[in-house]
Amino acid sequence: MKRNQFSRDSSFAVHLVLATLSASLIFMIIAAAITFAPAVLQLEFGSDSLDQITALTQRILEIHAVVWPVVMVCLITVTITSLFLFNRMTEPLGRFVKAFENIRQGKFPDPIQLRARDYLKREAKALNEMTIGLGLLIGEVKRRQIDLSNTIEEIAGTFSPDHPEQIAELVNSLGEQEKSLRESIDRFSDPA
Repeated sequence: MKRNQFSRDSSFAVHLVLATLSASLIFMIIAAAITFAPAVLQLEFGSDSLDQITALTQRILEIHAVVWPVVMVCLITVTITSLFLFNRMTEPLGRFVKAFENIRQGKFPDPIQLRARDYLKREAKALNEMTIGLGLLIGEVKRRQIDLSNTIEEIAGTFSPDHPEQIAELVNSLGEQEKSLRESIDRFSDPA
């Protein structure tokens, strides 16, 4: 997966922006209702004096003139912030996916480097530690496999009825190496 391909998945970006906009809009509507409520209630249930009605109407218009531009600025800010946060999350995820693909193909990825402003640093550290541990384990299994192959070659080269004690030693060595290799392999559980 290419670096930009993850950020081209617009469904996550759209979901993030819509979720934050919806929550912000609900909060702003509640705040606006609370702001307008005293003047509207006073207009609805207050005195019938034309001067008071004019003053309350003027107050409601002044509140409208202040509240809705603030709401629009807040919604624009939330949208920009959501897109910024989307980028800070998806850049590391794109690097993770690339590392997973490399491991799936049998290649060990370079350690994941994140930018200072990126999120998911703890997860990147855990993935890097897992990759190092996996590499060490595979190196250990390969070394044990080489030892096993060398012992098998040694047995094949010395097989003769004249050296039964050497064969017995090599068979014991082969058994120990097989047990060691099995222990290394048994660290992994079978995929279910």
